[in-house]
Amino acid sequence: MEFNWKDLATALKSESDVALCTIIERRGSVPREIGARMLVHKDGSIIGTVGGGIGEHEVIKAAQETIKRAQSRLLDFSLAGEQGLDSAAICGGHFTVFISYWSQTDDCDMAAAIAATLKGSRAHYLIETLPQNNFTKIERDLLDPEVRRVAKSPTGNSIPEIPKELKFESPTTSVQKISIADQEFLLSEISLPPQMIIFGGGHLALPLAEMASWCRFAVTVIDDRPEFSNPQRFPTADQVATAPMEKIHGLYTPGPNTYLVLITREHKHDYILLKQLLGTEYAYLGMIGSKRRTSQVKQRLIDEGFNPAEIAKLYSPIGLSIGAQTPAEIAISIMAEVIETRHKGTE
Repeated sequence: MEFNWKDLATALKSESDVALCTIIERRGSVPREIGARMLVHKDGSIIGTVGGGIGEHEVIKAAQETIKRAQSRLLDFSLAGEQGLDSAAICGGHFTVFISYWSQTDDCDMAAAIAATLKGSRAHYLIETLPQNNFTKIERDLLDPEVRRVAKSPTGNSIPEIPKELKFESPTTSVQKISIADQEFLLSEISLPPQMIIFGGGHLALPLAEMASWCRFAVTVIDDRPEFSNPQRFPTADQVATAPMEKIHGLYTPGPNTYLVLITREHKHDYILLKQLLGTEYAYLGMIGSKRRTSQVKQRLIDEGFNPAEIAKLYSPIGLSIGAQTPAEIAISIMAEVIETRHKGTE
């Protein structure tokens, strides 16, 4: 499972300390990208990955040592030793990992504050001093995303103001080394998770909500029947709402990172929903049903004056064509199509 900032907050509620490992530089052939993170517990168990294989094993050992010493560190790792044919990975690159120490005593409030930003409407930033020597105590603070100054921080650290003109090197970069007043910092974007809004709480919604949660989507399930829209039915969902399909305004936030899935029990509900969803901002809009029935819904909307070009982009029938039959298989096909859409153009 990929690392999520909520994992850090959850860990520090029950554990005295953990280490968060972040790839901040890479050279040559390396399995993971800059910004990849892995949370390491005292016992060596992990959430997330920095690439697997021998390199990751070495990072875990270094993180456990970091926890013992209660200090942070920077380490360079080489994957040249993994070139053997009997090795699990065939890479020859090098990467630098920032292993930051987080303690329950000093950092629990900060981790909770970071997790709370994931429910907001914009990304925040975490700034941390980078160690100049091996095993160093560091400072960190949460930054206001608009004015680039230290937000109201639980730690009260005095980290300098971030220049407003500073920009990340590319849209896909989530971490960046910066230098201010002869001190190096790591600036991390606390990106908002992608939203999956599932309309319909029937049998298909159960595996789909769970899979989306595993893929670290913020999941909202909406149904007009209380027995199909309660938190007990969807324990992995972030939000479950009971509402008539005619009144969904305000139940989620439209945006370029929002994925809308229509799996209601009747096409009349899909029609009602589409009248409200078309023209809003989203990354994906899919509707379940046969080609014939979904075509009828789309044609009705075109006849009523909705944009034919937008309706043509509607994913219907929903999901990749993999011969899916069971609810779990159909959920896999939908999730695969959503993931394909999300990463289109990033490779």
